Amino acid sequence: MSTVSAEEKKRQLLERKKKWTKKKAEVDALKEQQKTNENNSYANKDSANDLSSRLAERKAKLDKWRQKRELQQKEPRDDENRDAEGNGPLANKKVKKFLDKKRFFDDSDDEGSTNDVKLFKPGNTDDSGYTKDIKSEPGSVEDKNVAQDPLESFLQSLIQTQDINSSRPRSSGILDDDLGDVNEEPERFGETQEHDEVETEYKRMKKLKSKKRVRKISVGGTTFEPFTKSFYVEPEEIRTMTDVEVSDLRLSLDNVSIKGQACPRPITKWSHLGLSTDIMNLITHEFKFLSPTPIQAQAIPAIMSGRDVIGISRTGSGKTISFLLPLLRQIKSLRPLSREETGPLGLILAPTRELAMQIFEEACKFTKKSPKIRTICCTGGSELKSQINDIKRGVEIVVATPGRFIDLLTLNSGKLINTKRVTFVIMDEADRLFDLGFEPQITEIMKTVRPDKQCVLFSATFPTKLKSFASRILYRPISITINSKSLVNENIEQRVQIFNSDQRKFEALLSLLNPEFDSEQDGDRDEKTIVFASSQQICDLLYNRLVDKNFSPFAIHAGKPYNERASNLEKFKSTRNSVLLCTEVLSRGLNVPEVSLVIVYNAVKTFAQYVHTTGRTARGDKHGVAVTLLLDDELPAAYILNKSFRDKELESMPDESRERLQKMAGQFESGMKIGKYRLAKGFGGKGLEHMEKLNDEKQDTELKSYGVADHKKSDGSEGTEGSDLHANLVSIPKLDYQFMQNKNSNGQVAYSAQVYVNDLPQMVRWEATKNTTLSFVIHETACSITNRGKFYPEGAVPASAQDEPKLHLLIEGQDEKDVRLAIELLEEKVREGVKKVSAQESRNTKF
Repeated sequence: MSTVSAEEKKRQLLERKKKWTKKKAEVDALKEQQKTNENNSYANKDSANDLSSRLAERKAKLDKWRQKRELQQKEPRDDENRDAEGNGPLANKKVKKFLDKKRFFDDSDDEGSTNDVKLFKPGNTDDSGYTKDIKSEPGSVEDKNVAQDPLESFLQSLIQTQDINSSRPRSSGILDDDLGDVNEEPERFGETQEHDEVETEYKRMKKLKSKKRVRKISVGGTTFEPFTKSFYVEPEEIRTMTDVEVSDLRLSLDNVSIKGQACPRPITKWSHLGLSTDIMNLITHEFKFLSPTPIQAQAIPAIMSGRDVIGISRTGSGKTISFLLPLLRQIKSLRPLSREETGPLGLILAPTRELAMQIFEEACKFTKKSPKIRTICCTGGSELKSQINDIKRGVEIVVATPGRFIDLLTLNSGKLINTKRVTFVIMDEADRLFDLGFEPQITEIMKTVRPDKQCVLFSATFPTKLKSFASRILYRPISITINSKSLVNENIEQRVQIFNSDQRKFEALLSLLNPEFDSEQDGDRDEKTIVFASSQQICDLLYNRLVDKNFSPFAIHAGKPYNERASNLEKFKSTRNSVLLCTEVLSRGLNVPEVSLVIVYNAVKTFAQYVHTTGRTARGDKHGVAVTLLLDDELPAAYILNKSFRDKELESMPDESRERLQKMAGQFESGMKIGKYRLAKGFGGKGLEHMEKLNDEKQDTELKSYGVADHKKSDGSEGTEGSDLHANLVSIPKLDYQFMQNKNSNGQVAYSAQVYVNDLPQMVRWEATKNTTLSFVIHETACSITNRGKFYPEGAVPASAQDEPKLHLLIEGQDEKDVRLAIELLEEKVREGVKKVSAQESRNTKF
């Protein structure tokens, strides 16, 4: 016999399979021949069972399955109990079915029966047990509409396989006992659609199960270890001051503004805080801080008195020391970590990796002489294994970004790190945390910390959105604002240059970067420069163009790997007269005292962005220059600069530049009055709210380009289905609710609220009552939410008091703020869900 190559054999098998599926007549003939051969061969074997009876039994099972399948197809699907993600009785049944099948096949593998049971394929019978070759004969009848039943072919191949392998004992159980499972699911061998759906559902549920969930702390059943918050003893010199003297002192401390009750008086000297000798020597001798800054003079006594504090102060004013000193004092008073405890005792959250690393370095300066206080920095992009090893040895202070801290909380089922003993939580640049979209993660983290913790928030700006969050996590906070009328550091000299083309702007950048002194003659002088660009692409473009001009800048933005970002930052700090190109990712908290010049290459969009960007220079008591390169069509930035510049800075500008700036600012201001222009309220980041606004604006623009908005306004007709849906969803009504407060039999106060959803638009009502929305709110607030009443069409009301009321949601909780938070989250989820549906409908609708 000639040896056939593997490729030729594979080609022949594929060709034979194709011919077999087209010729029913030959297959029928083959079946009759196989049955005759099987009966003859089976009669000569010593078998305990009759093959024909076994085959009939299998066919009976097949008929039973087919009847069952037909009944299932006739039954209505249980879609009403299924949520948007497919969770429900049917989904659970499918997953169970798939697991049973998976268990069956896993068992068969363990028994080693896969060598005996072969999937039937047309072709000649070789050593693997396949059937013999089907020769095509001329004149055979082709019937493309009729095909061989896969299960029957499989059963026939089993018999033929038994005939070939008769000298070998067959594994018991797989055909006799478990073949009913195979017959129950013939799609396993033929129709794979059902199996694919089940497998997809199984993978989805596995993914949900693996989703990161933190272990929330149980307030009711947990006994917390007591700790001391207040360490500040007001000195006699401060206590004897009159109220008028205190007001004058706060006014002299750069106009300190206080909101809150019983705020401690500010200090004037470091000795008023009662610090230890090593800390005093570190502050006065090494850091050269002879007297506290305004934010330190007022915030440190307030924090050391045990109060929750919101600190708002200009950049470079010493906010880091304001929260590090009270944190260290509290940690020293706590019981040390035992051998079984990993900590931490204090937690510091920062929005960016660079800021977290900077806070970590400052904390290490204070703890280097205190070996019992160990500090670790946990940020994304850094090595997780080394962080885990450090945590296992125990740490007192963790400086982290929210995402990486969530990772640590969920490792090893939440057993790696335990926040039960965290008594002090700090959020630096708190407003930026929420603008970057960290609010859900911070909310999860706060649920793992004891409720009587001390919490402080620091930033240079404090937007309205942050106030609502602060009210949920802070207890009777004291708000301390330094120089609220002018948040730009007074040590920064502001300048602006206006151009009519990008080329001239780049030429101005080159002139600013050229050194104004000879480094050989003035070798001790180190003046660094930071250039801020609006995007990663512009940052890379400027880098390439500056390299072509023989500059050696360093570039940092979110698109670069973490190691490269950290390396470039270190090189920038260690290289004399270096230039750093970066995006807004470094506009918060970066502390390089040698930076004497900040160049805003692309126009800022908000006041907060301008304050933080220019604040990278003039750190501490140093002076610096901030230059903005402006194009003549960037009106919003001109408005911001005109408001931020001081009178003496405007007067020192050339007359032409000042008139040009004021003209652009006036044009923008007049446009705002008539609604033509609008000043951005965000911070330029890609937070959840910012991205939602951009999506809404893009959708409105697309609808207007199709003329949908004009059509609705012109004739008032309903128009197309997509336009009508969009018109209904653009203005989502605010949820109407009634808040209630009742006392139970034990005298405890219970809070509840009835949210009326019956009269809401259909899409809004669906989003408010579906399972995914309610599950999210329940998970976030621990409140119970129940559907009550029934739906009444428009104009219909309950006929009598005995009838069910209109459809509403009953929200019940143990705390008033939890119930109110549940209502807020419900409104947010409804708004998000409705807008997603609206966007989907807009994409699917033909205008």
